[in-house]
Amino acid sequence: MRAAAVTAVALIVAAPASARHDDGVPQLSFAWPASGVVTRGFGWDNGEWHPGIDIGTLQSLDIRAAAPGVVESVGYATGFEGYGQIVLVDVGFGFETLYAHLSQAAVQPGDVVDTGQKLGLAGCTGYCTGTHLHFELRLHGDAMDPALLMAATIPGPEGG
Repeated sequence: MRAAAVTAVALIVAAPASARHDDGVPQLSFAWPASGVVTRGFGWDNGEWHPGIDIGTLQSLDIRAAAPGVVESVGYATGFEGYGQIVLVDVGFGFETLYAHLSQAAVQPGDVVDTGQKLGLAGCTGYCTGTHLHFELRLHGDAMDPALLMAATIPGPEGG
């Protein structure tokens, strides 16, 4: 666990996704995948584990790639029950980004995507209480707080 924390800290001040520093160490950063408000954060919430962040009160239903990568899975996928329609993107170095509860996907498995490319539309598929994006960052399959690697401004109820 300590190694993952050290890796996360090293990546916070990183260059754009998929970039390599002169020393060969991968450095990543991620763009916000939706324009809205963080309505639920990462971690424990009222005794329930939440492995990502929820972005609601959306200014647009467009969901965009947070980093470049290759689409691994689209639709209702085994292992993601309750997530509804998803898009899972391998962004390299053991990292994956997961976009859940989509009403519609705009990509297919095997597609190469760039940061900011439209992946689909936000929705309320699976277990949800209203239209939003559930966004996860995974390292070797384990969820980590995506805010650690996101662009500096974190959307929230007080602006930003």
